[in-house]
Formats: sequence, C-alpha cells, structure tokens
Amino acid sequence: MRKKTIILILILMGSLSAYAEDMQKYLRDTQVLARQGKHQEALERYIWFHNHALEHEPAAMYGVRLSFALEYWRQLGEVYPPALAALKKTRDDKTELMEKGKGNRELFHDVLALNRTLNNSRKTVDLFQKLDQEQEELAKQCWDIAEETVIDAKEYELAGKYIGDPIRAFDKVKETYDEMKAMDDEESMGVEFKTFYQNSFVEDALRLIKVSLALDNAEAARKVQAKALAVLDDKRLHDCVPKQTKEEAQQKDSSDK
Repeated sequence: MRKKTIILILILMGSLSAYAEDMQKYLRDTQVLARQGKHQEALERYIWFHNHALEHEPAAMYGVRLSFALEYWRQLGEVYPPALAALKKTRDDKTELMEKGKGNRELFHDVLALNRTLNNSRKTVDLFQKLDQEQEELAKQCWDIAEETVIDAKEYELAGKYIGDPIRAFDKVKETYDEMKAMDDEESMGVEFKTFYQNSFVEDALRLIKVSLALDNAEAARKVQAKALAVLDDKRLHDCVPKQTKEEAQQKDSSDK
C-alpha cells in the first residue's frame, strides 16, 4: 500500500494523535506570524517543521510536511525573498546529497515535493535520470514516487524500463484498488475516499496505457484498457487507445500493396 494512501486514510478517519494536532497548530500559528509580518520568525518555524515534524508524528505529518507546509513556505517567499532562497537552498542541498550517493527513498521524495512546490519538476526528472545511470538500485526504490513526474515529462523510454511488463504493472494497480475498496466496504469511508481511490486507479491505468502506446506496444495498451474497464467503467478509459495506431496503419498499407 502506498504511503500517500495510508496518510489519506489517517486523515479521513480523523485519527490524528495529540502530537499530530500539536503539529497542525504549529503550522497554523506560523501562518498567523507570517500574516502579521513576522517573516523571519515564520521562516525559522517552517524550516524547523520541515526538519523535525516527522520526529514527533511520522505518519500523519508525512503528507502535510510535503504539501501544505511547503506551500505555506513558498507563499511566504512571495513577500519575503529570503524564504524563497531558503526553500531553494533546501532543495539544492538535498539534491546534492542524492547525487553524492548519500540519499534514500525518503530524501528523494523530499526533493520531488520541493521541486513541485517550486514549479520545477524537470529537476526531479534530471535527478532520477542521474540515479538511473549511477545508482540504479536506489532508482528502483524511488520509481513509484518518480513515476508520474517522469511520464508527464514524456520520458517514455525511461518509464518503460522501470514499468517493465505493463500487464504485471496493472496487476499491482488493481491490487491496490482492491485493498482500498475492501477497506471502504468494511468501514464506509465516505465519498471523498471512494473518489480518491477510484480516480487513482484510473489515472494509474491511463499512465500505463500512455507509456505502452508511446513505446509502440498497442497490444499491451489495449489489454490494460480492457482490464481497467472491467473494474471501472470510467469514460476516460473508453477512448484512450486508438482503434488503429500509426504503426498498425503503416503495416496494413504495406500489406495491401
């Protein structure tokens, strides 16, 4: 089960611990300081949160730390340039550690989130390419984190290497969906949770189809499409595979001549 899914479950179930509530309050108080013009103090608190929040509440704060907290920090940077400089330096320092072989999966996730916040996801792709070339085992560990960013950048050859067999990759997507659905059936998690796991399933399937088509594997794309539609009849899955690819059309033209 993906870590982001676990985080969402904790939030939707309202199972925040006292420590998590303290961390949430810490962020809210920091936003107040920023609005009051106490920019340096707010910056110091955002940096502290980024560096230490997981020591207090590793589960519930994992996602908050890499989403809301970084966005609040970036917003502070819009009115207080040293905050933006500090955000970029944090990203650069962590990237350097990864490049020097001193990183891990969690640090890569930090870099990805920082680049996303700074609207520079290309740097994430560049880092993953470097890991692929120099630290392949670590790249394998980071792939599920990097997958969406790499595919969005249209680095299909690289994506194909780590996806491997699209059908087997889809089976893992289906397994995650089944786990979420079973939990929803047992606990009645609500509309938001259902929307989340159904949308995640469709988007994951569409990415596999997209890469398969880009690598001229129309057969795999159609198989993934059929398997996905058997699970969810989502309109996004209906027209995602052309009836005939360019390569197939060319082959037909050649055979007709």
